[in-house]
Amino acid sequence: MLDELDFRKEAQNILSFREFLAANQINDATAPKPYLAYSGSRVLTMEYLEGVPLVDLDRIKGIVSDPPSVLLSALRTWAATVASHDQFHADLHAGNLLVLSDGRIGFIDFGVVGKISESFRSAAKNLFNAVVEDDYEGVAEALITMGATRGNVDKRKFGAELREMLEKIASMQPQVVITANQISGTMDAQLDVDERETTNLVLQIVQVAERNGLKLPREFGLIVKQALYFDRYQKLLAPEMDPLRDASKVQV
Repeated sequence: MLDELDFRKEAQNILSFREFLAANQINDATAPKPYLAYSGSRVLTMEYLEGVPLVDLDRIKGIVSDPPSVLLSALRTWAATVASHDQFHADLHAGNLLVLSDGRIGFIDFGVVGKISESFRSAAKNLFNAVVEDDYEGVAEALITMGATRGNVDKRKFGAELREMLEKIASMQPQVVITANQISGTMDAQLDVDERETTNLVLQIVQVAERNGLKLPREFGLIVKQALYFDRYQKLLAPEMDPLRDASKVQV
């Protein structure tokens, strides 16, 4: 929590992300440039990014002709940090992802980041592959590798409970709010992402793990929460797409 209140650390998180984008030639995403000379522990001065939230479908359509491509840019960039960077953005609610006027994705607010060790990264890759293949015992095995266990964990029972939980999440539909634009006379659609619901889903997954004698690390909860955000965005921007299972578009 103290790190979130120290803007010097947030500035370094932003710089690290920007350097990662440059080193990996990721040109369809960005983050605001911080001005260190005008910043300190209690003040952060940075470049202003003008854009619209990732959940504002109608305004996104006014910027890009292919909204699903914007979603994939955001997901691909975030997944790349999980796969090969030492930290990842861990607070990707809709207000922190902007579609900029040039079509790029703007990541903002780096107060909360997750740190990744190589052992955790390896387990996370195995977890991703198991999810893609609907291998729930594989999901259980990856989580067992990732966490601390109390005695032996029944992998088959754990996998069955995870299947039930994940299928429940997949069947949930986000709420789309339609509002009248008094200026243009048109109707605008936005996705209503319930922060409490997302947090509760993460807690339910953690509770399933704990019932099976497994204590998962903080980074797991952070990654799952971001994945749930992307699941909601996908259902608005690309309802026909399943990006997690399209290995040609997303790699972890």
